[in-house]
Amino acid sequence: MVADYDVIVIGAGNAGLTAAATLARKGARVLMLERHNIPGGCATSFCRGRFEFEVSLHQLSGMGTPAFPGPLQGLLQGLGVLDKLEFVRMEDLYRVIVPGRLDLVLPADKGGVIGALQGRFPAERENISRFFDLVYRFFSEVISAFYMKDPEVTPEKYPLYFKYAFRDAQSVLDAHFTDPLLKLAVGIYWCYMGLPP
Repeated sequence: MVADYDVIVIGAGNAGLTAAATLARKGARVLMLERHNIPGGCATSFCRGRFEFEVSLHQLSGMGTPAFPGPLQGLLQGLGVLDKLEFVRMEDLYRVIVPGRLDLVLPADKGGVIGALQGRFPAERENISRFFDLVYRFFSEVISAFYMKDPEVTPEKYPLYFKYAFRDAQSVLDAHFTDPLLKLAVGIYWCYMGLPP
């Protein structure tokens, strides 16, 4: 039986599914093995009564727009599955609640996030603008260097990447903000930003 396949992929999580689909599209004979009764790994959900629970994955980033496709859109297109999926745009990224101190909803767009944070933390208005300018410039460098596969990744060409890539989130937040609640509100997504605080 093993001789009937070029590749055996063990685990049908996101990585296994991506590897198997990529190999199959290139002509490899692929056998995928999964011990669970459904594929998807952490990108699945289960129901208990009338409630549905996410195993882990609760949102995706990197889709971009039709005019400016993101890396995830490119990956799904390359796998031949983009047109088979239905995406739901999220209006809000998340809500931060610190009882008696903070209740803040951050919208799922740059202007909305900046506006919400500046409205709640007016003393840090300029710091918030500078921070998000830095974040978007950093992200642009990451996209150019790695997703676009630039062969010349140097500190001169990508200075922000080389300055911040290996810094933990807390040190970056501390360098830009003074208000601990603001650091909490922004840093709650540290897992999307980099190393742990």
